[in-house]
Amino acid sequence: LALWGHVHRYERFCAMKNYSCMGTNSSSHSGGFPVHVVIGMAGQDWQPIWEPRPDHPDVPVFPQPQRSMYRGGEFGYTRLTATREKLTLSYIGNHDGEVHDSVEISSGFSLEHDEEKVVLESSFSWYVKGASVLLLGGFVGYVLGFVSRSKRETASRTTWTPVKSDEV
Repeated sequence: LALWGHVHRYERFCAMKNYSCMGTNSSSHSGGFPVHVVIGMAGQDWQPIWEPRPDHPDVPVFPQPQRSMYRGGEFGYTRLTATREKLTLSYIGNHDGEVHDSVEISSGFSLEHDEEKVVLESSFSWYVKGASVLLLGGFVGYVLGFVSRSKRETASRTTWTPVKSDEV
């Protein structure tokens, strides 16, 4: 997924390789080629989307190319949702709050093999577990040290220790 800005419109292109569409499915893609999306649909509204030509009113100044799957001219925002199975990009219009365009890109890795789930765990989680054990051990040691010291101080206050035993 390649996200672009600066043009104050929303436009999603097909999955491309060397300026050629590798798939024309308008809502999902899993072929391994990047989907390009222009997401600059906020701010300025002076950039025309379908401005007609003075001499040809049926042909716009900025025609929608063949590789463009969706083009929108209203303000809005995008929502990116990622799971282990897929990445979903949705374009929501500000004027109605509805999803106007959506594309799903599959991860290419299935988590279920032969009716059995495969659980993936990163090595980073082992570092977090190790650090948690060290922190917990340090905290328990601190508490035990504090309790044992307070017991020693309490025991030393109850017995009187003479400072001088002989008078001169």
